[in-house]
Amino acid sequence: MQLYAEEGMTVDKALQHPDWEGNECLLTCSSVDGDWTCCLWKAPNKTLQEFQGFIDRFTGDAVTNKTYVVEGGFGLKHLNTRGYIRDLINASQGRSSPGFLDGDKFWMVHHKITDREAWNNDFTFGIAKTINDKCATPSDCKMLFDKGCGAALTLFLSDNTSVCFESTPKDMTKEEFQKVCDKFTKGTAVNTLWLINDEQSVNVMNLSLDTWNQETFAWGNAQNTSKVVDSIGTEMPEGVNVASQ
Repeated sequence: MQLYAEEGMTVDKALQHPDWEGNECLLTCSSVDGDWTCCLWKAPNKTLQEFQGFIDRFTGDAVTNKTYVVEGGFGLKHLNTRGYIRDLINASQGRSSPGFLDGDKFWMVHHKITDREAWNNDFTFGIAKTINDKCATPSDCKMLFDKGCGAALTLFLSDNTSVCFESTPKDMTKEEFQKVCDKFTKGTAVNTLWLINDEQSVNVMNLSLDTWNQETFAWGNAQNTSKVVDSIGTEMPEGVNVASQ
């Protein structure tokens, strides 16, 4: 962080620093309890093993890193490394990040899929059918969630799991939101929740409920809901990985 606090630091200067090794960070989310940080990276022309080597060098011995390939997702449109670096420089120079702008509480929800067939047939197909049958515009996708809740980012990972970043009203407790998530996934996944410290995260201000709704609406309208939907997610930019630290 000291590097980015230097007087005269710019986005272009920061991007040239050799520590990045040609990789681009798009998002960093840190939990309120301080136990973990989840980062989304674009790593062109690298295998997962090569990226694992990079992230271990990048963080040093202070943390244990685990990496996954992101196979698809919603809500990625406005995430880019220039926005990330700009937010990082501001934080390093004492100007706090605005955090997530579309909701009061911001959560990471990890879905460990326990029944892939039911996830596809009941959960995923149900979302697509609701969009086809009931959503006339992207904003109508709000009906997929409980009142006051919404999704800003969904990532489908290579280990049969999914990670969603979601917002809730400020008075919703973890126990209440756990029940909401378990009802939403219809028994097809084990859901684990962490509250995110969005002001200590980087580039979350470029996540948007509207972007997620737009991308999910487009996906839903592209599905043939007369048959089972096998997978969901928009095409990912080449070389995107997520590193959970």
